[in-house]
Amino acid sequence: MDRAVRLLLALFMMASCSAAWAETRVALVVGNSAYRHVTALDNPIKDAALMVETLRRLGFRLVGGGAQLDVDKARFDTLVQQFGRDAAGADVGLFYYAGHGVQIRGVNYLVPVGANPTREADVDFQMLDVGLVLRQMESAGTRLNIVLLDACRNNPFGGRGLRAAAGGLVQMQAPEGTLISYATQPGNVAQDGDDGHSPYTRALAEIMTRPGLDIFQTFNRVGLAVKKATASAQQPWLSSSPIQGDFYFSGQATAAAAALTSPPTAAVVPPESPGLSPPRPAEPVMAPNPSPSISSATQQRRGFRVLDSVSEGILNMRSGPGTGHPIVVAIPAGSSGDSKGNCRAPDDGGRHPWCEVEWRGRTGWVSSRSIVETRRDDAAPAQATSRARPMFRVLGSVSQGILYVRAGPGTGHPALFSIPAGASGIQLGRCRSSEDGVGAPWCEVEWGGRAGWASACCMVDAATGAFATVRD
Repeated sequence: MDRAVRLLLALFMMASCSAAWAETRVALVVGNSAYRHVTALDNPIKDAALMVETLRRLGFRLVGGGAQLDVDKARFDTLVQQFGRDAAGADVGLFYYAGHGVQIRGVNYLVPVGANPTREADVDFQMLDVGLVLRQMESAGTRLNIVLLDACRNNPFGGRGLRAAAGGLVQMQAPEGTLISYATQPGNVAQDGDDGHSPYTRALAEIMTRPGLDIFQTFNRVGLAVKKATASAQQPWLSSSPIQGDFYFSGQATAAAAALTSPPTAAVVPPESPGLSPPRPAEPVMAPNPSPSISSATQQRRGFRVLDSVSEGILNMRSGPGTGHPIVVAIPAGSSGDSKGNCRAPDDGGRHPWCEVEWRGRTGWVSSRSIVETRRDDAAPAQATSRARPMFRVLGSVSQGILYVRAGPGTGHPALFSIPAGASGIQLGRCRSSEDGVGAPWCEVEWGGRAGWASACCMVDAATGAFATVRD
């Protein structure tokens, strides 16, 4: 690579990172260690300091100017209210908490350092309901809200008369445009860490700074890192509602580099519009040949190929140009199909144009950011691709908006992770009767690089819309 190309690459990468931080990002970071009436914790104040250092590097403005450490109830209330005011009109709001947390009758509470409840009626006055944080974020009107809870430690009030209190936290339903990340699974206990930081925060601070990872890829990698670091004793958990656009903590520098090394192709340049995705060099997409002097008989047939790096290994084809339209079929990464020659701005106001395509006899619209243009006579037939595997889609009506994937075919097996309503994944081919003998069969599936078993009652074949049947 000569000097000019290296310089251009560096400029693109700097521009990509700067664009990612052009969004208004506001964060409140709280770490409680010095508890006065229950067991003190070694690492939350260190975790909070590490998170502040990381968020500053990523362009976040901190409520109070930095980490808020060892806060009591009155200070906690004030900080949350200030967070709501500071985040008003921002693009991204982020709340991070490390310390004790408990669930009482299905409600999650964060524990200030002076809390000393002796009866259940004291809880609302001495602890902070996480729901208050969510309501402040909703009222602020931020386009994306992120809640990070490193608070799933053991119940510090055991034997205090709070019979309804339990260790760990209960899963909450994420409001619109919100992602909630827990240090471990609902009801489970997370480790405080013995090397200065909790396993969850250490992984989070490192992976958030990697360019090119969108928000879901980031938290998936955090989960895998924590699982490895704790020998599978702790597995972070995610709860999310549908999120408009894409978000990258550290920008898309890798996309800029790829654009410089790719051969030139026809491109549709998206119009400038606000969104969570930072500007980046236009993805190569197909466009109709504008020259009237070339007859249709001699024009090259145009096709497309789904990028191998597409999120979760699939690209959702929809009935119209934008994420608000129903999914027609899920196309596996690496698959090829035909271009219909029609690209336009999406109906949802997103940054990247959508293009009309055909795959396996199904016609619909896909985002141009996840495909590249091909000469159709050079593209492998879609039916012949070795990557094409049957896909499933989670029903939009699934209970609580998520489908649990378990270690075996039945509710008696532990939950491994959850898949949000409307998401699509890969069918691994086996369906069998539930081991508890109740309800629909269970099928082996893969989503986000993880595999397990899910009930066929809550998903359909993405191509046909049919429910699964037993296929042992």
